Amino acid sequence: MGALAVACSTSSPGALAPGDAAAQDAPADAATSGDRDTGVGASDAGLQGIDAGSYGDGARTDEASLGGTCADGGSGAPPGFMLPPEQISGDTTSTFLATPNWPLTQALPVIAAAEPGDKLALAAGSTNAFSLVMGCAQPGANLTTSQQIRDVFFMNYITGNLNNTFGSPVDTGQGNNNTFAAVARHYAVGDPNDLHVMESDGMHLRAICSRDHTDCSPGNVWGAMVRLPFEWRPGTTLKVRYRSAPGAHQWNPIWLFTGSQASPGPGGNPYHGFGTDGSLLRYSNTSFEIDWNDNYSRVSQGVPTGSQLDYGTPDIYGTAWTTAPHSVYWSNASGYVYHANAGPDFEQTPFDWASSFHDLVGNWRGDGSNLIDVFVDGMLVVTSYMEYPQTTYVDPADGKTKTVAMNLMIGNQAIPSFAPGAPSATDNDGTPDGWTMVVQEISGWYGNVDNPESYK
Repeated sequence: MGALAVACSTSSPGALAPGDAAAQDAPADAATSGDRDTGVGASDAGLQGIDAGSYGDGARTDEASLGGTCADGGSGAPPGFMLPPEQISGDTTSTFLATPNWPLTQALPVIAAAEPGDKLALAAGSTNAFSLVMGCAQPGANLTTSQQIRDVFFMNYITGNLNNTFGSPVDTGQGNNNTFAAVARHYAVGDPNDLHVMESDGMHLRAICSRDHTDCSPGNVWGAMVRLPFEWRPGTTLKVRYRSAPGAHQWNPIWLFTGSQASPGPGGNPYHGFGTDGSLLRYSNTSFEIDWNDNYSRVSQGVPTGSQLDYGTPDIYGTAWTTAPHSVYWSNASGYVYHANAGPDFEQTPFDWASSFHDLVGNWRGDGSNLIDVFVDGMLVVTSYMEYPQTTYVDPADGKTKTVAMNLMIGNQAIPSFAPGAPSATDNDGTPDGWTMVVQEISGWYGNVDNPESYK
């Protein structure tokens, strides 16, 4: 169907309180990690009870009837941003920005009535921490422009030097680009190669080949990624409603990694107070990750790309566990197929994540059990055990001792060179937006799903 003509507001509902902007030399590399991964989703809408926009189950518009681009108030590099020091003559893809996306200017919106949807009930006392509803034609949307993506999300990994992404480990998030092909990049709003675009059906996270769309080799594919400024710990619940990119070359990980970062005020230094209790960047001495859905290709196990749930807590960072992470429950019903000896194990889904939007809910229990649940469209498909051996600090805001949190990242890695049997990559596989991941909602709650085992 044709694209909708949609006029979206460009206003932002509030601003973050500025951080301490005192000058301080930034460390060359605040933290680094090894390779992120060794290979370790019914489409009900989720904000029941919201009056505005009739945002109940099934109310969210499907992508098939949409496709319009949301209007933004302008274009060009924001103040303080710079273009790469060396652009390739005639290469339109080399106009990405060389500085990280900070400070953030829009507070995460809270929707008190928001629920995970799919009939998942939260335990008594749970409260909404934030709900981002994206797409300027989506009922109840509170993120409707490409600029608002910049206002709310960081666009680089938490490791590396956050003052300069160009040539830094932070621009890849990976220790080996020969294996993990895509490199995180971001452009100014309005750039024809912008990888972070708000459209009528949600936030589009794109990927392109570099050198004017001709170089699709490992380390030369530019991909979008967003990092949420929210602290995830046991006792929180996460929902991501998304549609992954199609094709054999797609890889759209949704994962948590150790560390958290507050946005500095305008002109502030994201490393202010590094290593102290007042730091804007808190990094743990213990590294680990939670892959809510790594979306890692399982073609080598006979599973079509896009039909896998790659949940895991990979033990690849040398963490000293009392009891190592391990699986407790995997579904083998309702069309799901558990692959137990795949190294690591994973679940085959009865659908392709790229065919339609699905709800992924992560339930990190706060009852001391060290259990983590994953729901897809309201069905419990995975439960695992993982301790939380994090570094502690005293929060100057309230004087309480807390553990260093984890940060959520959603990326479009695209073009993994390990797609067995896939044809050589061409830009977007020759299809407009052929490598595009679309995210409609990201929500979080303080609290957990009530009686998670009842949803098996």
